[in-house]
Amino acid sequence: MTSESNPKSPIGLLATTLPLLALLAIICVDAGGRAMGVAAQPPAQTLQGAAKSDIPVVNPDGYTSARTCGQCHQDIYNSWKKSLHAFSLMDPVFDTAFMQAVKEGGEEARRRCLHCHAPLSMMSGDYQLTEGVTREGVSCDFCHTVTQVHLDGREKPYSVDLGIVKRGVIKKAASPAHEVAFSELHGQSEFCGGCHNYIAASGALIMGTYSEWRQGPYAAEGVQCQNCHMTLSAGKVVFDQPQESAAQIHLHSLIHDSNQLRSALEVHIVRAERQGEWLDVQVEVNNVGSGHMVPTGMPTREVMLEVKAESAGLSRVQNRRYRKVVADERNRPLKNDYEVMLRGSKIVSDNRLAPRQPRLERFRFPLWGSKPVEVTASLSYQYSPMLVKKEVMNVELGRARHRVAGR
Repeated sequence: MTSESNPKSPIGLLATTLPLLALLAIICVDAGGRAMGVAAQPPAQTLQGAAKSDIPVVNPDGYTSARTCGQCHQDIYNSWKKSLHAFSLMDPVFDTAFMQAVKEGGEEARRRCLHCHAPLSMMSGDYQLTEGVTREGVSCDFCHTVTQVHLDGREKPYSVDLGIVKRGVIKKAASPAHEVAFSELHGQSEFCGGCHNYIAASGALIMGTYSEWRQGPYAAEGVQCQNCHMTLSAGKVVFDQPQESAAQIHLHSLIHDSNQLRSALEVHIVRAERQGEWLDVQVEVNNVGSGHMVPTGMPTREVMLEVKAESAGLSRVQNRRYRKVVADERNRPLKNDYEVMLRGSKIVSDNRLAPRQPRLERFRFPLWGSKPVEVTASLSYQYSPMLVKKEVMNVELGRARHRVAGR
């Protein structure tokens, strides 16, 4: 990064996300691919000591602002507002790509981008972002009003029930502000797949974080996306609980930072030995901590393995790049985020690191002589999004000269 150097900044958040430029589309299907639904439960009790006039007003006919939710769910709201979801519409990485996409693709591109970065627009038709609640990005009320998910629904992958019923993973919950429904789908990886799986019109899987998880070992073991990205933490579900919630709260910051990225990969030098006039080096890289490919998400991200051999003040370097290369229908590789989303038609190559898949790489270096050689292997995550930045415009409009004679 340097945007990775500050994972709490909007640029840092999006650049380190294991993908994106698409955030969350709430979807869910059962093991057989059928859409899943949930049933509502009526409220059974009031907040501790809350007067009726103190209860926040939930919009019964449309979406409610996250700020309203935060009046009661303060710990959860404070976690969410630092997340990629909260910054999904205001991150400068997205802003630049969005501007380029709309310039080239018009209103169709606008809708395609906003389906994930401002998903309320898909339900309300507010694609011009005139409503403040739409501009909140992937907000509380979008996620907690989803009732069904349709993974094959490219244009509309989820169904929602706007209004007074809010859905989540806490059983037997109740609220004086709204009705509460327990929902299994909110704790399942399919919940994330609508936006974290993007299929082009050609059928090519341009971004496939959900599919990578589904095909990997963690899905078979029942480890969900939420286990890593929404871990349990101490906190109160509502602000006036007399004590910390026994069930704890799920962190809504989504944990997309450089520390999590570092913990996903390991690199080891398996062998480094002389063979005649050559140095033979074998390096193992392994995706030990991620439930999907690394890197995942936007194909413009890549991981580079660099191996350096140094001796007597001289050095030689070789590298391998792990990435997914997307091309347009004329087989031209695409390098910019907006091009990938608008024109991506086929996958040219994909050598990224799959979950728990060790990769043995071999390198051969010519030797300088008999002196000792030090070998270093390093992994780095690389992403170079385009950004709109402030530049000084300085146009000379005229010039006058005058010379004053000396004495």
